[in-house]
Amino acid sequence: MTWSARALTQSGGWLLRLLSTARNPLSVLPLILFSGTDRRVDFRVGRLILSARRADLTAISETAIDDEYGFMKQLSFPGADALILDLGANMGCFSALVFSTCPDGEVHSVEPSPDTFALLSKNRARYPLLRWHVHQSAIAAESGMLRFQNDGPSTARKLLPFAPGGAGVQVETEALDSFVARVAGGRRIFLCKMDIEGAEVPIFSGAMNALGQIDHFIVEVHGPAANAALVTGRLSATFPHVRAIQGRRSAKPLIHAWRGGRAAPA
Repeated sequence: MTWSARALTQSGGWLLRLLSTARNPLSVLPLILFSGTDRRVDFRVGRLILSARRADLTAISETAIDDEYGFMKQLSFPGADALILDLGANMGCFSALVFSTCPDGEVHSVEPSPDTFALLSKNRARYPLLRWHVHQSAIAAESGMLRFQNDGPSTARKLLPFAPGGAGVQVETEALDSFVARVAGGRRIFLCKMDIEGAEVPIFSGAMNALGQIDHFIVEVHGPAANAALVTGRLSATFPHVRAIQGRRSAKPLIHAWRGGRAAPA
């Protein structure tokens, strides 16, 4: 999205809904209209209050306004036993929705962008009683170091595995199986959400032994239709139920896979 005066006049309904989620509605217009500032505005995301920058407005829009993960509220979270992974956490919107539904759960939020991770950490610090753990790294096909595009809207920042020298910033990466083994050990993972701007494709082309440890997997797929077919096929080989979430504003497929024995969206 381009946040400009012209966009505002064309998106009056969206603006009104954005204002309704802000703790101080008067602070929203300066955030939108003036680029190049370090402004922060507090928004309600579920039952939590999160600070966001101009670069984070798409994340606020998708979660707090468009409710693109609303189907998650229908899942039967197992209370304090719920272990949730938020891979590509941004400044914490999805994690906030999880805690709004399951306040006793344990959430691990992973975000590689240095400045976005700093904001995620500040949002997490507001709620010291929550079992909310944050990790500054990128989930990738292999553990190591890669370049990362760290400009523009925070929801569009991504790994640049083939970037020329000097492009982006260098970030630490961790393979999915390694991360799951480190944070979960042998415990079941109730829910894993993955939104990592295209890095999911090489991951789904690899081993992914951790899939058998997960009860619900939600992934946004980027790129051509062949990528969605790859992800859907891989999930269908492990999970008895796989579907694409309908009614999204985004054209990118959001796929939910789950096992029997758990309540699933109607």
